[in-house]
Amino acid sequence: MNELRINGTQKFMGKTIPVVEGGFGSNQRVVTDKMIAEIHNMRDGDVRRRIFDNINRFKENIDIIDLKQRVHQTQTLDLTELGYAKQSITQAEHIYLLSERGYAKLIKIMDTDLAWELHDKLIDEYFVMKEIILSDEQLKANLLLSIYNGGQGGILASKQLTEIEVKKATTPLLETIEEQKPMVDFANHVTTSSDTVDIGELAKIVKNENIDIGRNRLFEYLRKNKILMSNNLPYQSYLAKKWFEVIEITKQTAYGTKMFSKTMVLGKGQVGIVEMLRRDFLLDK
Repeated sequence: MNELRINGTQKFMGKTIPVVEGGFGSNQRVVTDKMIAEIHNMRDGDVRRRIFDNINRFKENIDIIDLKQRVHQTQTLDLTELGYAKQSITQAEHIYLLSERGYAKLIKIMDTDLAWELHDKLIDEYFVMKEIILSDEQLKANLLLSIYNGGQGGILASKQLTEIEVKKATTPLLETIEEQKPMVDFANHVTTSSDTVDIGELAKIVKNENIDIGRNRLFEYLRKNKILMSNNLPYQSYLAKKWFEVIEITKQTAYGTKMFSKTMVLGKGQVGIVEMLRRDFLLDK
C-alpha cells in the first residue's frame, strides 16, 4: 500500500475534513469511512456495515483498503491523525479507506437522492482538487525573480512564465474534452437525428455503445433509478425534461381492440440514459 499522508484540511458543507492522499496511488485523494459518516450524517459503524455487507462489490487495493487489517504493516500514518479515537481503533473490526471509485460504488449501494447529491458535491469539491507541484512553484518563483531583475533574461522569463500558465490552464480542459469525446460524438449523432425510439430500440443503440444490457435489463435499470414507474411509464419529472413522450397504440386481443400507453425515448433522453449507463458500466469494470 502506498504511504498515506494528510495534506492539510479543507472546508466542506460547513465541516472541516482532512485532505488524505495515498493508499491507492501517489497524490490520489481518498476518503475514510469516518469522513463519509460525517459528511452523510451517519454513524461510522453504519457506513462500515454497508461496506462489509457488500464487500464482494469492492476490489481490494482498487476500490477499498481495510486499514485495520494492515495496521501492523508498513504504515507511517497513525490512524489517530485521521480523527479516529484510540478506543474506536481498538474496538473496530474494520476501518475502511476508499478511493474515488470505491466511494462511487458505496453511493450506488446507498441509492438515495441525498447520497447522490453529496457524492456529486464531494467529487466536485474534494476529489478533483490537484496537489500543487512544488517544482513548478519553485520554477515560477525563479522566473519572477528574473523578471524583477529585468534585461533580456527578464523578457525570456516572462515568455516562459506565460507558457507555463497557459499550459496549466488548458491541460485539464484538453483532458476533459478527450475524456468526454465518446459521449459528445454520441450526443451529436442523436441531436442531428429526429428519431424517437422505444426501449427495445434504445437497448440496441446502447449495445452499439459497447454497453451489454438487453431490453428487459434496461427496463429494470430505468425502474431502479426512478426514471420509469412500475408500469414502465416515465415519471412526470422526466416527461417535463423532454426525455420521453407517451403515445397511445392499439392492439388486437382476444377481447377486441385495446388501447395501450407506450413509452418512447426522445433524443435528449437517449443521450441522458446512455450517459448514465456509461458511468455505471465503467464503474463496474
